[in-house]
Amino acid sequence: MRTIRLQTELPTAADRVWFAMQSPTTFLYVCRGLFGIPALSGRAEPLRLGERGTAWLWAFHCIPAYRHTIEVTEVDAASGTIRTHEHGGIVTEWNHTLQVVPITDQTCRYTDTIDIEAGYATPLVAAIAAGIFRYRQRRWHRLVRCHLLSSGTAYSS
Repeated sequence: MRTIRLQTELPTAADRVWFAMQSPTTFLYVCRGLFGIPALSGRAEPLRLGERGTAWLWAFHCIPAYRHTIEVTEVDAASGTIRTHEHGGIVTEWNHTLQVVPITDQTCRYTDTIDIEAGYATPLVAAIAAGIFRYRQRRWHRLVRCHLLSSGTAYSS
């Protein structure tokens, strides 16, 4: 098992990020360009505790990569935490924790922690995952600039 932990400071209030974290639309946005899950297209309702689904993950939006299963195991507003248990393809375990905590009224720390198990391929999968999550966090910064700044529009508006 390998653990990857990446964090970044976002220049907006933690409650705005928390609201966005719960949306499948945000997931599709922060992953755009790398992969997509067409089954989530058009879904607006937030993630729910206990929710589980399996769908095709498409690399670069055009190559069917593998069927990916995700189960939401925690949605905790008090701690700003969402946890999922996932697997698919060669990945036997992919436990993802997303967390947002306030730093000030207008800044927060967003953290992705991923525990990965993929047998002999674990080191390679972990290296690829680290790149994916660096990309996702850059996309989070873009999302904040475009939609989640306190002076601009917001998901919660």
